[in-house]
Amino acid sequence: MDALAGKRVAMRAPVISASLRSGFVRTGPRNFSGFVVDLNDASQKFAVEILVDGHPLRLIHADAPVDDITVAPRSDGCCGFSFSLNQAVIDNNTIVEARLANLGVAVGTPIVIAQPAAEENAAATAGDVRWLGGLRFFGYTARSQEGVVASVLVDAVPVTRVRASTWTHIGTSEHDGRAVRSFDFHLPDRFADGVVHRLTVADDGGESICGDPACFIAYADGLRQAVSGRGLSPQDKLRAELLDRLLPMSLPFSRYRDWREIPAPGPDISPTQRGAVIIVGTAGAEDTLETLREQTHDNWEALVLATTSGPAAFSPRKAEEFLRKRAAQCEFVVFAAAGTLLEPWAMARIAAGFIRFRGAQALYADVDAQQKDGSAWPLAFPAFDYERMLEQGYCAHFFALPRAAAERALKAGASSLYRLFNSVLDDTAQRGDIVHLPGTLATLGGFDAKSAGAALAEAGREHLQRKGIRCRTKKASAGAFPAVQIMRQHERLRTTVIIPTRNRQRLLQDCVDSIFPAIKRTRADLLIVDNETTDAATLRYFDKIKKRGTKVLRVPGSFNFSRLNNRAAQIARGEVLCLLNNDVKALDNMWLEEMLGRISAGDVGAVGALLVWPSGIVQHGGVVLGPSFAATHAFNDRVDGDVGYTEVLRVAHECSAVTAACMLTRRDDFLEVGGMDETRFPVNFNDVDYCLKLRAIGKRIVFTPHAKLQHLESASRRVGSLDSTKKRFERELSNLRMKWGDVLAADPYYSPLLALDPIPYSALAWPVRSTEPRINQPPVPTLAPPGL
Repeated sequence: MDALAGKRVAMRAPVISASLRSGFVRTGPRNFSGFVVDLNDASQKFAVEILVDGHPLRLIHADAPVDDITVAPRSDGCCGFSFSLNQAVIDNNTIVEARLANLGVAVGTPIVIAQPAAEENAAATAGDVRWLGGLRFFGYTARSQEGVVASVLVDAVPVTRVRASTWTHIGTSEHDGRAVRSFDFHLPDRFADGVVHRLTVADDGGESICGDPACFIAYADGLRQAVSGRGLSPQDKLRAELLDRLLPMSLPFSRYRDWREIPAPGPDISPTQRGAVIIVGTAGAEDTLETLREQTHDNWEALVLATTSGPAAFSPRKAEEFLRKRAAQCEFVVFAAAGTLLEPWAMARIAAGFIRFRGAQALYADVDAQQKDGSAWPLAFPAFDYERMLEQGYCAHFFALPRAAAERALKAGASSLYRLFNSVLDDTAQRGDIVHLPGTLATLGGFDAKSAGAALAEAGREHLQRKGIRCRTKKASAGAFPAVQIMRQHERLRTTVIIPTRNRQRLLQDCVDSIFPAIKRTRADLLIVDNETTDAATLRYFDKIKKRGTKVLRVPGSFNFSRLNNRAAQIARGEVLCLLNNDVKALDNMWLEEMLGRISAGDVGAVGALLVWPSGIVQHGGVVLGPSFAATHAFNDRVDGDVGYTEVLRVAHECSAVTAACMLTRRDDFLEVGGMDETRFPVNFNDVDYCLKLRAIGKRIVFTPHAKLQHLESASRRVGSLDSTKKRFERELSNLRMKWGDVLAADPYYSPLLALDPIPYSALAWPVRSTEPRINQPPVPTLAPPGL
């Protein structure tokens, strides 16, 4: 047995209280780690004694950085410890314990080291690596060191080194779910050779930190491109296209400069229209004019307007005069903030876009963001997103209007870029009249986003007032874009909160207790849907909450999430339904009020909230269609507080679907589209299918980060742990692909420039799926005959 390592170090006697939090886990065959912290005094450091079969082995200071970012809030996060045991100790002993030195207080739970199952669990949680498609891999390590650097080997040959510098969530329950260090990398292009390879990730000692090797195969431009021109049958080409959808190629954002070397897309027509360009601001305006002079479409007139009260404000009278005189023959008007640098083909693509969509009332394009070091990064936008336009103004820094729309807005007094853009939607224009051009047409110059927030807020208020909607605005922290929170004022909507459950009294009670203040604040009803509870404690809890007005609906039969919610919707008394999982906890009292403000807009069909795991990792940031030819939650790779790609997690925005773990929807809309599909989607994808049915009748789906709740759902709950579960998931995924395959292949809220591997918003598509102009239009389902 190892000798006691070192001398005991005198430390002040800690005060042990109920606020003490600790953990102790096995991270490898011979490796262990843990932490201990007093939440009432997080600066206090502890000495931990390690015991094997009850005998003291060594003393360790718990002052190392911890992997779980939520372990020690408001502290330096240094409350962890780790150690290894000799193989002889592992072979000849049974239990390892950690205790507070001289006090005997247990740290975490003792670990049985001689039990085979324990080793399997340790191996499973020590790390993992998975192939995301193409040359991209994602993995994590549960090692206690901060920022582990590991070697990547392909076919046993070292290729590169990666640092575990980001975070992800792992765990199988609410008790062991935690944040751990992760890594995300692409292999060099030479491995896209159509040959099967084996990849491993190892530490400096050569020991694998991520389990079994990952086998992969990749093609330089995707399999479809690799086999094109080989005389293959249409069936084989279809198979290649499907494989590219399931395992797509991608490139990291760090290779954006190389990615942009692809020949610039040109319009498939030669436009002849004359365009006007109005540059708002003087600082950097000459740089903008210089890029105008380099346009392939040189039929234009330009005006520089000095700003007035802010970086986006100008004199509408002077702009109107310019259009009436010098630009009298111009058919469309481009508006740009001073300092914006246009790509040589920008004017040509804008002119061609207006020809392609002759009824367009506005047109905007993707842009690059210029950094202080001179590097440029792509801001790939969605097809038109009304909610995000109001709260971020993402499309209003470089856009174009047909002449008639520009004249109407200027005559009405629109005096900022934000008001100019949203004014086209004041009256009869629809979301489908706004055109998005995928692909960068300009690089934004630096502007004061913080100051621009006032103009954005005023533009939103004025636009909604014209539509007869009263609202309040609240500034949010600005980054590259301004950000505001729009809070529509509305009549109180009667709401029924629906929670399906079976047994698990403590889980349900924690949920109900946390949401009760919001229920009371909004005078909502609470409806518990009991699916064959047998647990005595839960049945007693039902009796208790029924006495304070909660209704309990009994729905027998096997678990069918769709059926449970459908039965509840039939008897609910509220105009609005709040579908809520029993493993969700409210973090404040305002989340329901925020969501009600969004659903009060008559064209909104469903509202979703930001959900985070207890580990501090985002669990749900909206649903993206397409990754792995399926649907997935956005921003699972981000820590709570991260702004998200293009800062979209700062603001409310639209998406194709939101999770029913916390979803608001109107009861009338729910019944109109037939509720949730109990046959095709009893457990999986029912919320995605429901949201797409709402969008098919013209409704918007809104995600708001201003409503944030905690979700205990396990990130590592693996499909296939039971054969029946795996078959059910595969059947429901097949149903999703059959019914909504076209929209899975082209989510309007996700850019065709971004990768479709399993982590959305984190890489570039290779090759680009499309740069064709697009509008946001309702999806159309493929209705299969019964039995398919």
